[in-house]
Amino acid sequence: MRPMRIASVALPLVIVFATDHFTKVLANESLAHGRSEPFLPGILQLTLTRNTGVAFGIGQGHALVTTLIGCTIFVCILGWIFWREKSDEPLRPLELSGCGCVLGGALGNIVDRVTHGYVTDFLEFAFISFPVFNVADVMIDVGAGLIIIAALLTSKRNTVGADGAGSS
Repeated sequence: MRPMRIASVALPLVIVFATDHFTKVLANESLAHGRSEPFLPGILQLTLTRNTGVAFGIGQGHALVTTLIGCTIFVCILGWIFWREKSDEPLRPLELSGCGCVLGGALGNIVDRVTHGYVTDFLEFAFISFPVFNVADVMIDVGAGLIIIAALLTSKRNTVGADGAGSS
C-alpha cells in the first residue's frame, strides 16, 4: 500500500481511537455510574455504564469471548483491506476512510475490554429507549455507512453505459 492510502486508513483510525479514549476517560472522571445527566435536553443525556457484552449488551458476563470476537473482526477487516488493495479493484478513498473509522472504534472498545474487562458507555438518547453507547460505537456505524455509500456509488457508476445513460 502506498503511504497516502495507508494514511487514508490510519488518520481516521487514530483520530477515532484518541477521541473515544479521551471521552471515556472524561466520562469516568465526571459522571456518577448509572445516573443520567442532561447534555442536549430532550435529545441526548450522559449515563455512565459498563458493558461486558457486545452490541446491545448481548453476551453480558463473557468478557473473554467478546474480546476475542472484537479482535477477530478487527483482524478480518485488516485482512479485507490488504486483500482489496492487492486486487484489481482497490478500495476507494471513501472506503479507506470508512475502514479507518470502523477500525478506530473497534480498537477503542477492544482496549477498554482488555484493560478494564468491560466497555465504558455513556451516551444515551433521551427521546427513545435505546442502549447506552459511546463514541467508538458511533464511529463504527459512521465507518460502515461510508463503506456502504462507496459501494452504492461504485454500483451506480458500473450501471452507467458507455454513452452515459444509465441502464434501466
